[in-house]
Amino acid sequence: MKHSNFLACLLALATIAVAPSASAGDHPLFSIGLGGQYWLVKDAKDVLDENGLWGGNILFRIQPVEYIGIDLRAGASGAWDTESWHGPRGRKYEETATFMCCPVEAGLVLIIPIGDRFQIYGGGGVGYYYYDIDIKTTSHRHGHSYRSEWHDHIDLEDDVGWYALGGLKISLASHFALFGEARYTGTETRFEDADDIKIDCSGVAFQAGFMFDF
Repeated sequence: MKHSNFLACLLALATIAVAPSASAGDHPLFSIGLGGQYWLVKDAKDVLDENGLWGGNILFRIQPVEYIGIDLRAGASGAWDTESWHGPRGRKYEETATFMCCPVEAGLVLIIPIGDRFQIYGGGGVGYYYYDIDIKTTSHRHGHSYRSEWHDHIDLEDDVGWYALGGLKISLASHFALFGEARYTGTETRFEDADDIKIDCSGVAFQAGFMFDF
């Protein structure tokens, strides 16, 4: 409950901050960014035969004063593993397991301008992390058109975690910029049917993308 209250306070602060920022200096009132991410998850090898998760995030940043930004972030990252084998009567089976994490985050960043085109920033916040494992199995026989497919879900516990980041923003035009980030996320999940089995998803992630300033 205390994390939910913290997120609500951040959202309220972001709304209140819009009014005074309208008369501020040359810094943007708000920015919208989209980036691609690779996340080195600590226990990825234990779940799937991967070192990390690929994904993307959308960023909404409100800048009430020149040096402070309020970040609202959402995204999805996943990893995939496929295995195949042959069964009775010449049937071939293929199973694809997909591990997904979908975060919704809120935080604060300190922004330091360097000249007219560059900014460095750093900060952190909290987030809600939704987890899911989907397993898709297909079956078919060579030379036959018949094909069957079915899905199964493994229930995982969601988590309230935290993150810290540092980034660089490069303005290419008056309303367009590129950005790159390195971040660390602290979060974990468990199997709902086996609470003693933990998946530690903490780790470093790298993200790059573009941002529109308004």
